Amino acid sequence: SFFIFLVITFPLNATNIAVVNIDNLITTNNEYNFIINEIEKNQKSHHSVFINQEKLLDQKLAKIEKSKLLLNENEIKNMIDKYNEDLEKFTIMVDDFNLHYQNQIVNIRKIILDEIILLIEKYANDNQIELILDSTSYLIATNSINITSKIKNELENIKLNLKFEDFQKN
Repeated sequence: SFFIFLVITFPLNATNIAVVNIDNLITTNNEYNFIINEIEKNQKSHHSVFINQEKLLDQKLAKIEKSKLLLNENEIKNMIDKYNEDLEKFTIMVDDFNLHYQNQIVNIRKIILDEIILLIEKYANDNQIELILDSTSYLIATNSINITSKIKNELENIKLNLKFEDFQKN
């Protein structure tokens, strides 16, 4: 009976919990949206180069097809090998281009996430919050514990100086 008494009378400490939508904080950030637009503009400047190289590859393939009746098997094989080599270089360059900008965006998001974490830590310390969950980590919560707008307001007051590097062809 003593054990039951302890369990029933043991003071229950309420844990102060808050939730925040990290993805929303990043994707609605003005500086993030500005830099993403700049990246898209920068990517478009490279787009015409890729289109031209793709057209050249198409022309080479058409030339190979036309030459099949005129050239011997060895000459056709050499043309096909050269075409395949050029196609592989082009494919690698496109993959490098895509990976480059994907990494740039990941780095930008990390910079913002680092700032968000600092703001959340400060908020938790100032408000005696013991647990803060990302909105994707819980099922249901009341809006009263959602601190996204509070963190967003503080994040908007920080100059993030987001930058990206232009793609350089090798």
